[in-house]
Amino acid sequence: MNACHPDYVGFVFASSRRQVSAAEAKEIAGRLDPDIRRVGVFAGNPPDEVARVAAEVGLFAVQLHFDTTPEYFSGLKVELRARAGEGIEIWQRIAVPDTAGSAADILTRTVGYPPLSSFDALLFDVVVSGKDGGSGVPFPWKIGKAALEALRPLRQRIIVAGGINARNVREAIQVFSPYAVDASGSLETDGYKDRDKVEEFIRAVRERRDGNE
Repeated sequence: MNACHPDYVGFVFASSRRQVSAAEAKEIAGRLDPDIRRVGVFAGNPPDEVARVAAEVGLFAVQLHFDTTPEYFSGLKVELRARAGEGIEIWQRIAVPDTAGSAADILTRTVGYPPLSSFDALLFDVVVSGKDGGSGVPFPWKIGKAALEALRPLRQRIIVAGGINARNVREAIQVFSPYAVDASGSLETDGYKDRDKVEEFIRAVRERRDGNE
């Protein structure tokens, strides 16, 4: 991973075939270039557990990959401050059903969330047949773009995920003008990260970002 040098590396602590323990993540993180930021993905894990893992692994950000409530968010802020100190970012997943027919189908689900302006970044990711993230399937970009534009006045950083790969990432960047793009399943072969796919993806992102394509 150091050879590819992505800006961020994600560790999945939610129940998933990609799930790692805090000890495994800490060992991997210890071998990463310190300039690569570590992000932990959580889905309903208790706030004290999230904060403990964040401190142990040295996370830059925690990504909440579920429908976060105000109570959970408040508790997490307290635990992070107590266990890991100030400065750890909190990113919130915005679910985009692959069947979404309008921006309202996306935004309605966020009604029970804390104010979206409370988060450091918002990550758009697809839900396919109940599978929440990591499917490698793109979401309906036109509808996602409309939802994203509705949230743009919040001035939050936007991250786009869901079926983004080396072939379509340039278009994704053009359509969404995101803070970052996130890829996982599309960079795998037989369930494992494929170095060639990772390198190709990062190269495509940087060429588009630097205007060298």
